Parts: sequence; structure tokens; C-alpha cells
Amino acid sequence: MQVIEVAENGGPEALRLVEKPTPWPAAGQVLIEVKAAGINFADMLARQGVYPPAPKPPFVPGFEVAGIVASLGEGVSALTVGQRVMGSVSWAGYADYAILDAHAAIPLPDTLDFAPATALLVQGLTAWFLLDAAHFQPGESVLVNAAAGGVGSLAVQIARLRGASVVIGTASTEDKRNLIIRDFGATAAVDYTSPGWAQKVIAANDGKKVNVFLDATGELAGEGYDTLADGGRWLFYGSQQGRADDLPAQRALGLLFRNQSLTGFSLYPWMSDAARLQNALSALIQWATEGQLKIIATERFPLADAARAHEAIASRKTVGKVVLEP
Repeated sequence: MQVIEVAENGGPEALRLVEKPTPWPAAGQVLIEVKAAGINFADMLARQGVYPPAPKPPFVPGFEVAGIVASLGEGVSALTVGQRVMGSVSWAGYADYAILDAHAAIPLPDTLDFAPATALLVQGLTAWFLLDAAHFQPGESVLVNAAAGGVGSLAVQIARLRGASVVIGTASTEDKRNLIIRDFGATAAVDYTSPGWAQKVIAANDGKKVNVFLDATGELAGEGYDTLADGGRWLFYGSQQGRADDLPAQRALGLLFRNQSLTGFSLYPWMSDAARLQNALSALIQWATEGQLKIIATERFPLADAARAHEAIASRKTVGKVVLEP
């Protein structure tokens, strides 16, 4: 089978198409013929060598796959060959075939395409559990930056579906801002590259600061803090540069005296509770199949073009979910 391997840490050119033996599922596992492999920002950081959970090269990137069951390991009876499924893998997604633990293979409705399905596994769950980590309550206001991206586009919609009073997104281009409002249902969208954008967020929230700020950038010294209400929760879950800015001292005091919180977020601990995970995935799949959750997955690249896909994401030219299609 063909896989994309990171032979050594570096730029997109570090992604190489290589041949590997097709694995065989062990007891309790299934082999999946991959139809779509999702790309996440963590893959790009791992490729560069600045993502601590990533293995050392050589390794195959990718956390999420959707496809068709090709063969069953011993003792697997709940799935059938030819069945459509999706699931999370550990550094093995960019490939023609992938191994899944049978209990982690999630059946896919025929109405849900493979490419958008991959968006639910990491990015959809990240958006869902970010709101849980923020102790979000219906009726609160939410600010989502990078709201045209994979996590951001879903976070805008999930916040709205879970009862947010106001959802404001940020994006760098007019086309993306129009998309955030028109397709994802945001109350407003602002240009975070324009100085003074925090005041536009406040104006869009009827002159009030927001209760929850979902931050993908790591700009701890940026304007996002200025949008945060007393008692507000700032959830920091990523960095577009692979590192976060220092938090200014006066800002730390502001968090203290205004009863605000700045919380780092990683998805992994939230996936350890099987019941909580099943509840979230069930809701996401239902919303997606009913059309309430719109997943844009038009950014599709052949497996051999993984480097080009990474370049497109890094240049912020992509919208929604980006996938490889073996």
C-alpha cells in the first residue's frame, strides 16, 4: 500500500510517498480501505517537529480516517466487510489502508460522505469539548477566531446549536467572513487583521463583551483578551506559529481581578470517557445527517499531493475540512 511518511522533520517537502506492506488486522481489529484521511493542524506541527505528542521520524501522519471495512480480525462480529465506517488512528492516517480497533470503528450513515465525516472525529469533537471545557451555558455569547477553518467553522455552528445567544467569528478575508455568516450562521464576522477589531466584536454583541473566547492562534498578547467579559473564559487550543506569545503581566492581573480564566485545551483527555465521547459523536452525526451541521469539505487532495495540501493550509487559502483521498 502507499503511505505518506515524514522521513525527517521539516517543511512540506518532508512528506514522501512510499510503499509499505498492507497490514493485517489482529484480533479485535479491522482493516479499513481509506477513502478520506483528514488533515489537522497538529499534523503540520508534527511534521515540523514542534508537536510534543508526535513520534520521532520516520512516521505516518494522520489521526482520522473514513472508508470501507476490508477485512476483520479474529473475534470481530459487530462489523461486516464492505461496511462504511470512520475512526481515529494514531499517526497512521495518510495511507491507502489503516487499522482500527473494532470498538472504535463508528458506522457511517449512507447519507454522510467520507470526506465530511472525517471532520467530526478531531475537529468536531474539539469544537464540542471546547464548549464543555469552557462551562458554556445556553444564552451565553461566544467568540470563535479562525472561524472559517476546520475547528472554527464547526465551533460556530455547534455553539449556535447548543443555545448561544450570539456567536461571532473572525476571519482575514471578506469572502471568509461572508461564509461564516451565510453558511455557518454566525451573528457577525470581523477582520482580526484590522487594528481595533476587538471593539467590532463588542459592538456586534450589543456593546457587551463575550462570555467565551475560543482561541486557535496563541496570540496571548493580542486583542482577543479585550473582548472578554468579567467572568469570561478564554480557551486556548492551538497556535498558528507552533508557540504562544507571553502573557503580559498586566493581563494576568486582569484575569485575577475580573474573575476570568485562561485555560489550555487538548482533546486527548476528553476522549477517555466512552459515554461522553459517544454522546458527542451521536449528536454530531445526527446534526450532520439532518443538515443542521454544515461541513465544507471541498478541499480534497490526492494522497500523493499531501505536501501541496499542507502548503495550502499554511498559506490560509483553505476553508473548512481538508482531506486526502487515496
